[in-house]
Amino acid sequence: MRRLGVQRTPSFAHDSERTADRLLFFLASTQTRIRRAARRLCPCMRVSSSDLRMGCGVGLLMMVFVLLGPLLSPVHAQVDSTAAPDTTVTPAETADAPADTTRAPADTTRQDTTLAPQDTTLTPADTTERPADTTDARADTTRAPADTTATQADTTQAGESAPPDTAETRPELPDDPRTFPKPVYGRPAIDSLPTLTPHVGLEHMLAQQPGSFLYDLAAVGWPHGWSPSGLGPHRSRLWIEGHPYNSPLTGRARFDLVPTAFLRRPGIGVDPGGGGTGVHLSWRSFPPRRPITELRYRRDSNGQQAIEVSHSQKHRLPLFGEAGIFQATFGYGGRTTGSIYAGSELRRERRIWGRLRYQRDEWAFELSDFSSRHSIGAHGGVVSPPDASFETIYVVPRCEACSHNPQARRRTYRNDLTARVRGPLLPGLSAPTELSATWTSNTFDFEPGGASPDTTWTVVMDGGHGTVQQLLRLGPNHLTLGARGSIWQVSDSNVRQVGGTRWAGHAFARDSLRLGATQLVLDGGWHSTIDQQYPSASAHLTQPLGPFRFTASATATGQRLSWIETAGFEDLVMPLPEVSPSVFGRVLRGTAGLEVHAGPFDLRAEGFAHQIRKAVDLYAIPSLEQRVASADTVAARQTETPVRRVGATGSIGWRRDADWGLYATVRGTALTTLSAGDSRLHTRLARTLPRFYGEGRIGARFVFFQDLITDLYVEARGWSTMNSRWFHPPTGRFAVPPATNPVPVRPGYRLGPNGTVDAHAEIKLRGATLFFTFENIQLSLAQPGTFERQATTQAGAFIVPVYPLPGRLFRFGVHWPIFD
Repeated sequence: MRRLGVQRTPSFAHDSERTADRLLFFLASTQTRIRRAARRLCPCMRVSSSDLRMGCGVGLLMMVFVLLGPLLSPVHAQVDSTAAPDTTVTPAETADAPADTTRAPADTTRQDTTLAPQDTTLTPADTTERPADTTDARADTTRAPADTTATQADTTQAGESAPPDTAETRPELPDDPRTFPKPVYGRPAIDSLPTLTPHVGLEHMLAQQPGSFLYDLAAVGWPHGWSPSGLGPHRSRLWIEGHPYNSPLTGRARFDLVPTAFLRRPGIGVDPGGGGTGVHLSWRSFPPRRPITELRYRRDSNGQQAIEVSHSQKHRLPLFGEAGIFQATFGYGGRTTGSIYAGSELRRERRIWGRLRYQRDEWAFELSDFSSRHSIGAHGGVVSPPDASFETIYVVPRCEACSHNPQARRRTYRNDLTARVRGPLLPGLSAPTELSATWTSNTFDFEPGGASPDTTWTVVMDGGHGTVQQLLRLGPNHLTLGARGSIWQVSDSNVRQVGGTRWAGHAFARDSLRLGATQLVLDGGWHSTIDQQYPSASAHLTQPLGPFRFTASATATGQRLSWIETAGFEDLVMPLPEVSPSVFGRVLRGTAGLEVHAGPFDLRAEGFAHQIRKAVDLYAIPSLEQRVASADTVAARQTETPVRRVGATGSIGWRRDADWGLYATVRGTALTTLSAGDSRLHTRLARTLPRFYGEGRIGARFVFFQDLITDLYVEARGWSTMNSRWFHPPTGRFAVPPATNPVPVRPGYRLGPNGTVDAHAEIKLRGATLFFTFENIQLSLAQPGTFERQATTQAGAFIVPVYPLPGRLFRFGVHWPIFD
């Protein structure tokens, strides 16, 4: 770990007004930069005045907080990053999370030039008081050496000479200021920052995890379904900084609302809320000492235009005579998309994120706010005209208006305001205590269109979430004890089944133990809601065996049901006929894996199995003469006997981590449902996933002119015959289709086998990263000279019936870090 030298510059203790003027000038200039960058990179997209006012609101909050500094104590100078780094290595952090037993996918962005040399004088590793992240992912080789040719900013103003150093009269900066630990659950899904990948959404990043299957709806901004190792997409829960980020009404994880440019790598592991799988996110820390501004722009041939802008800076700021560090970070994201088919467009998406953080020797305080506005089409699939064949849906522009119910819209407005504090709150304990509280406002709207154009179902909810966590170190053990809870109140609703208050509480304990080379991590918890109570437990073992590494895990938890599954939703969702303690079945999961490296090759194999008692899912209710693979009404039903699945996934890499030259990776999964013949529900559920699916990549990395780093690769994915799942537009959930007629316009038709092929080019040039993608290049177009563009000749080129994959889609993106 490198440390940067400190060079003190003039103090402004007696010049508060000038400091305030500089801060105001900085905020104004930053807004101007964002406006100019948005216009340059996205000239066709308009940024409204209301959106800019939202961003300025976050900036004003930062300004008020910073202006308190000069009134209370002198402002410390910034660090001069030209000082020679210290090559002293700090001790490695002790593990508190399961080791990453799955190799992350190949990092196609070989250098991460967005980060300046890490400032370890401000946020050093806390190796004594907080559990460390021991996810055993391979080293991230995406960072380039620091650019030593850049000219450093002169901190002395023109015409002024630096006053004498008065360091002896000012409070000294603490050597080890208190920090907030990042989530330690699970292993990373990808091996680089999300902003440095070409993936469109968070679900596509999670799908890089071995054993994953993605119900891809083809359109940008839609709630694609992620199925980890045979589990349904509704069994995953999303957590941001330890607080739930799921729909309080439908229960689905809101992956579609999260701005990936502002996130660290997502982690996949135990769900602390008692669900099947937990996806853990945390906001980026932006460690560079000097201010940094980043732009991330995306565009494609279907009309997508998206931009995300973030800015962060860190200053010394003493309060009440004590030295400390203040960091202000904010971001803005906007996105709109068109579509080939009517009713698929993302009409409006705006995201505002801001965070204020203050760190001292013993304490850390943080205030953050994340606001998201999301309005998108919600058509019910594409169906051919009555007098045309099924393949007509792939012919455009002839069938651009073939969407079922294209007037339907689904909207979400959500705001999360979080306050966190970490410090010695409990007497007698050297380890810090962490407290956090979040207030959430969530508005759900669905406009069905069609026969009811004037009807809009609206549910407005307010929620509160709280967490307390205490870290203990008992000999070789790292123990974490805590509790978290949530409460939701319906403040306005025109849905008669949805009203009142619902709550959930969770107590948890986590312990990690290392015996020689053996690592064991244990999790336990108790979960209580308004209508259920159950315990949970999990264990994860990692054991090196010579050149091999063996891993095993076991989990026992409950089945979290959503509001609509127990109460219903007008005529759109039929609830369970009976809700009793016997309904809430147990979820048992187990895995065992082996990994080995031999020269340029790496091999990993893992077997998995799960059993769900009284498994609850949404099932489509088809109607007579139905012509579209979509159901306006779905029913929550449970199986009488357990659902049992087993499978295996394997991956092979050749020169996976090579910095130059050819490389290749392949991974595949085989899955079977042992209980497929137990009942009609079991049969329908078994056919929602293919028995075989996988993907492969072959590419080449090379460098031109020393600073033009290029990665060219072709990626293919494929799957065998299946029925897939139907998409339920009103709720964004996925339902189980009929067993014999998953595509009503083609009786007895089953999807697959099928696949797609994409070509990618990722180029790094002087810090900027360019992305070029040609999706679905295997699909052919009509002959030149015809008046129609045939998107594909492969009938059935879709994963979810019937949301066709686009034909030969071109995507372009750029990530551009700007150091001030």
